[in-house]
Amino acid sequence: MTTTIRISFALAAMALVLAGCGGGGGNDAASRDIPNGGGGVNGISVGNCLNNEDFLVQPSQTTVDGQSPAGVGFSLRFYPNEKAAAAAFKTKNPKTTAKVENAVVDFKGNPSPYAGAPPAKISQTELTVIKQCIDQNKEES
Repeated sequence: MTTTIRISFALAAMALVLAGCGGGGGNDAASRDIPNGGGGVNGISVGNCLNNEDFLVQPSQTTVDGQSPAGVGFSLRFYPNEKAAAAAFKTKNPKTTAKVENAVVDFKGNPSPYAGAPPAKISQTELTVIKQCIDQNKEES
């Protein structure tokens, strides 16, 4: 039994060493190394911003898929400009989509929070955070 505990402890210690725990030290260069998809407004730069705002998302160059802080699943698709986003938005159900700048947020397919309620949707506060992340990346480009 003692050998099993020692082996477990040794494996845990090796995992910590390999993971590099305890380092870091507040280096500002680390924040510049975050992937941003080349800068500007795209799925990667906006997705990283949303992750910092308690969203849980998986970004790609043109889309962001994930959950809002309230647990609402959504897909955020970027378009070349606001006119293209508006045209795409017109083809969607306004009850399950929203247009934010040059992107369309699609949150269809979410369950109702309780029996008899309409399906969950992205809140206005969450849409505001999405807009802020888009605008922040416009300024940096």
